[in-house]
Amino acid sequence: MYIRYKIGLLVSLLLLAVSCKKFLEVKPVDTLSGAEFWQNKDDAEKAINGAYRLLLEKFLESTLYNTGDFRAGWWNWFDKRNLAAIGRNDLLGSDLGSSDGSDRPKNWTQFYKAIAAANLCIDRIPGIADPSFSETERKALVAEARFLRAFIYFYMVRLYGDVPLQLNPYDTEIKARADMLTVLDTCLQDLRNTEQDLPVSYEDPTFRAVRGTRGAALTLMAHMYMWKAGFQPAQKQECWRQAATLGQQVMDLGVYQLLPYTKEEFQNIFKGRSLEGIFELSLDINYGVEFHSLIAQWVLHEPIIHSSGNLYGGFGSEITPRREWLDKIYPAGESDKRFDIWFDDPYSTQNPQSAMYLKFSSVSNPSTRDYDANFILFRYADLILLRAEALANLGQDATAIALLNMIRNRAGTRVYSGGGGQALQDAIFLERAKELWGEGHLWYDLVRTGRVMDRNQCENYLTPEQFQRRAWTWPLDMGAVRNNPMIIQNEFWSR
Repeated sequence: MYIRYKIGLLVSLLLLAVSCKKFLEVKPVDTLSGAEFWQNKDDAEKAINGAYRLLLEKFLESTLYNTGDFRAGWWNWFDKRNLAAIGRNDLLGSDLGSSDGSDRPKNWTQFYKAIAAANLCIDRIPGIADPSFSETERKALVAEARFLRAFIYFYMVRLYGDVPLQLNPYDTEIKARADMLTVLDTCLQDLRNTEQDLPVSYEDPTFRAVRGTRGAALTLMAHMYMWKAGFQPAQKQECWRQAATLGQQVMDLGVYQLLPYTKEEFQNIFKGRSLEGIFELSLDINYGVEFHSLIAQWVLHEPIIHSSGNLYGGFGSEITPRREWLDKIYPAGESDKRFDIWFDDPYSTQNPQSAMYLKFSSVSNPSTRDYDANFILFRYADLILLRAEALANLGQDATAIALLNMIRNRAGTRVYSGGGGQALQDAIFLERAKELWGEGHLWYDLVRTGRVMDRNQCENYLTPEQFQRRAWTWPLDMGAVRNNPMIIQNEFWSR
């Protein structure tokens, strides 16, 4: 793919923009034009919302959100050949694209459309001459565009490794892939310079977690430093210190909470816009957004969703958790509210596929399997455990244990009472795996910690040689390689 950014194209993309009152209410395409745009505060809001919408469309086109849950393995795949291909790292075979758009993560075009929209916002919003558009509001929207661009680059780095770095909306030169650490450093500096311009929260409750905030930017930076630590051994101590400090800054904001895990409350967390949410992509059936390629489609059955009659009369899930994995993260004899409320018949005692994973069960229409909740990207429990991990790596065991036990106390499970070092680091890793399973984190945690090379922790493990050749990445769509002579395929996938 040639990475080209032309203003006419970008304005046409921004015609997808949504109003600032209803975050996903699409404006008619005939209400905007290139000549009329970038005139006032309302245009700036529409442009930002349009950039979010372009990113959302990348998630809507495939199984992208849950690839981080599937690549590690630990599932019974049954007849889901496409998901099984992800779970055995067979990303070049024909099974991958057999359904659900599972081969679409290879293609980064939509990511760059969203980046192009964010770049244009960064360039054009400062020049809008509107007396009602205050300097504070103007800076906040530019900072939000920078946050969104940084998030997209972070997500791409975890998928592809090195990626072309495009920051200028008018630059039409084709580009080679930039080193992923250079990309992250560029984004970190960008966020450092602007995170203070972001609001801590919004007065409009519909914006909660689905718009960029200071907490979201700080959390993103913490994640970036933890990723860098895994690939910069000489700098890992400083990266852990930075991540721990950023985590403390998020907690000090005082705007996030761990909500109780009860049957009545937990679905509110995963529906989105809760007090636990830090950053999400809004997926709301009320605004015409429907989605079917989410984990909920494959781990539920009657009566929550209508399932194929061929699957045990409709009472079979398409995939189910492996017993070995459940025993690993939920040891026998230990109570845990998450096991009680997130699973139904977890060991498939009623039939071979009767287990259900209920964490994401906010289904608006059982017949069409429409999922009515947000893509949860960062939430408070994730941030707390990420900070605990950084502190444990630094040997600050007491604080790390206290943070770990915040999560365990909420879950009503045994508190950690062991020592520091590797035992504590292992406990925090497993707690992240348990707490965040289904939210797309596991594979990336395995990669950045090197645990992806441990067959005891990753069913779809990699050898050190495969890891060095970037087997943890996705192969690039061949269109990107053919159309740009400067783009080189990831080594492992150059076959």
